[in-house]
Amino acid sequence: MKSLPLLLLFCLFAGGAAAQGSPAAALDYGALYPVVKQVLLPLVGFYVLCNFVLAIVRTVLNYLLKRQILASAVSDTVVERLLPGPQAEQNKLVKWIALLLSTGTGLALCNWYLPLGIHSVIILIFSTSLGFLAYYIFLRRQAS
Repeated sequence: MKSLPLLLLFCLFAGGAAAQGSPAAALDYGALYPVVKQVLLPLVGFYVLCNFVLAIVRTVLNYLLKRQILASAVSDTVVERLLPGPQAEQNKLVKWIALLLSTGTGLALCNWYLPLGIHSVIILIFSTSLGFLAYYIFLRRQAS
């Protein structure tokens, strides 16, 4: 497992180690953009989507299991030890929903205000931070 971060580190620095061309061309990461766009972004998106679906399935299965345990008249202490609370699972889902919605909104805004540049990165960072702010406000209102 320690070799994976090391491999990623070497891959990141391989773009700057060009064997031919000027030193300014060695720092040009524009050639990596199509690779990132075609390979890395779909993989990250697929990972996020799979985690979201797994969280939903886990919540439904925990609910069904909890119903079965309560129907079989097991003591409450056993149920509390076996299953996480409903608030913890609900908070995870709300966090992912807020994150995905805000990031999707940021990507849509980046698509509307072309060309892509540094302002697109700022839009994405700002929209994602608004999603985390919405999640924080949700947690604060839930606690009080």
